Parts: sequence; structure tokens; C-alpha cells
Amino acid sequence: MSTETAPTILVVDDTQQNVQVLSQMLRDQKYKVLAAFNGTDALELVKRRKPDLILMDVMMPGMDGFETCARLRAQPEYNDVPVIFLSALNDVEAKVRAFEMGGADYITKPFHQQEVLARLAHHLRLKQLEAEQMRAIESLRRLNQEKDEILGIVSHDMRNPIGGIIGIANFLQTDTIEDPDEMRQMLALIEQSAERLLALVNDLLDVTVIESGTVQLNIVPTDLGQAIAEVLHLHTVTAKNKGVDLLLEVPEPVVAQVDPLRFPQIIGNLVSNAVKFTPAGKKVVIRVRKCEGQACVEVEDEGIGMSPDMIPDLFRKFSHQRRGTDGEKGTGLGMALIKQYVDAHGGTIHVDSLTGRGTRFEVRFSLT
Repeated sequence: MSTETAPTILVVDDTQQNVQVLSQMLRDQKYKVLAAFNGTDALELVKRRKPDLILMDVMMPGMDGFETCARLRAQPEYNDVPVIFLSALNDVEAKVRAFEMGGADYITKPFHQQEVLARLAHHLRLKQLEAEQMRAIESLRRLNQEKDEILGIVSHDMRNPIGGIIGIANFLQTDTIEDPDEMRQMLALIEQSAERLLALVNDLLDVTVIESGTVQLNIVPTDLGQAIAEVLHLHTVTAKNKGVDLLLEVPEPVVAQVDPLRFPQIIGNLVSNAVKFTPAGKKVVIRVRKCEGQACVEVEDEGIGMSPDMIPDLFRKFSHQRRGTDGEKGTGLGMALIKQYVDAHGGTIHVDSLTGRGTRFEVRFSLT
């Protein structure tokens, strides 16, 4: 093992020769070694530098090994440090008391070097496995919390569009609409609600992409202007109903290496957010151009913007921040997916925003 990653062993014994023998034996095995000659010093040393394991003598003046171990166990932050007793006491009562005080093992003196090293390695391995288990439990706890959180958001967010669709459907069944404009308005509301549901479902289906950390792409040369025009067609009704202008600026053809499925998702999420956070009478502009040998796509809105403290968490999973013009709140998956897909392309994404002044996203991809 390297000295940088080697476990630290604290040797506690009132006999200097014993400390020297054990310390040399441990250093020969590349362990880091600390030493104390009584229980009081051992406890003070543990506070300054927490060891990975303690080799503890029992019979020491003042505070013996049993009491030292008991005091150590009384402090929760040190409960994960195994204590192996080394003692000339060979009676059953001493061994039982050692385990009652919180000892992990008991070795009688005179000890055999190979036995000490084998037991020490065993308990260090057990400690490592326990730490891994605790990390796994914490990860599961966090995932379960995220699951409960997202289920709560989904159940809330799905009620509105579903309720709207059902309400309009009931109205159309019971009332005759003769005005074509009123009928188109009703159908537009149904389409808008269905699109919102679809976006929510797509985010939920793609959460596995974030969890796995891997994205499978099919990279092909793609005319970005044409691809974005098709994306904007899907958002035209929503923008129009909200009174937001959608503008596409493509001064020259730009062909980039992108995935024809994931690229529209990236742009679609950015445009959807831009429309969501832009009030009526304002505009959202999408620009496609070449910049510094790359393909650049800008999505800039005249919306409510973001405060500086919101930006660092913007691409974090489940970072659902309520800031919409109507108090909208989503799953918080959309921006995390955008970042995942852009990274998979080998691209970059940058955001500039000011509260009340709008937001600009710039995404860059490789040209053909």
C-alpha cells in the first residue's frame, strides 16, 4: 500500500519496548503509526488525529485500557474506530470485559506478529466494508427522498393540464360552439395542455440517463437552422397564446455534428423555458451562427431572469426553482438533461442572466 493511502494505527502501551516493537512491525507493513503511553494521552491524541484502528494494552497506570476504550465509545464520532486489545491477561473475565467495553478483538501477549497483522488487516477490511455499506445506505436514502420529492411535484403538475383537458372535453360535449375562433382557441388549449404533459413524461423517462451518467448518441451532420425551425414549430402555439414572439436568426447555413434526437431535446427545453419565463409582449430570439470554429446556438429571452445565486445550481438534478411568470414549477430535470446531452456531444453550455433583464444560453457544438 502507498503511504498516502495507508491506514493510521494508534499503539497504546505503557511499556516503551512494546511500543517500539509494534511500531516497527507496522511500519514494515507500510502503515502509518501513532503512539501513546497511557489512556489519557491516547484520548487526547485521538481528538487531534483520528486513527483508523487502535492497538490497546489493558494494564496501564492511571486509566487502564478498558476505561480508555469505554470513554472512546462514549463519543459517537469515534465509534467506527476498531480497538484491538493486546494483553498478558488470559482469563475469560478479562476477554469478556474487553468486548463489553467496545473492543473489536483480543490478542494475548506474548503475541505472534503474523496473528496481529492478520487480525488488524481483517478489522480494517471490516471497517472499509461498513463504510461502503453506510455510503450505499445514504445513497439509497437520498434517492428515496428524491423519488418522494419528484412524485409530489409530478402529481401536482399533472393535475393542471389533465384537469384542463377534461374540463374542455366536458364543455365541448355539453355546449355547441359555432364560432370557429372560439373552437380553435379550445383546441389550442387542449394542445397546450397535452404538450405540457408530454414534456413532463419525457423528462421522467429520461431521468435514467442522468442516473446512469451515460448517453448513447448517433452523431450525424445536421443543418442546425432547419432542425431548430422544426423545434420552434412545436412551440409556436404556446408562445402565441402567451403573447411571446419567437424569432429565429440564421445568417448562413450551419452544419454541425449532433444527434438528431438529442439536439432537438436540448433546443426544445431551452426554448420552452425561455417562453415560460418571458412575459407577454416580450420576445425570445434563437440565433445560429459560427463562432471560433464551432457551431453556436443562442437562446435569448427578455424574461424575468435569474439571480446570481440561482445559476450555480441550474444544471443540478431536481433543482426545481419557482421563478416562472405564472409561478410555474417543474421537475427540475430539464436543465440537468440539457447539460448531460451537451456534455455527451463534447459541447459546452454557458448562461448569462440578470434579474428582470432576461437570460441568454449559448450552446456550442463541433462543425462538420
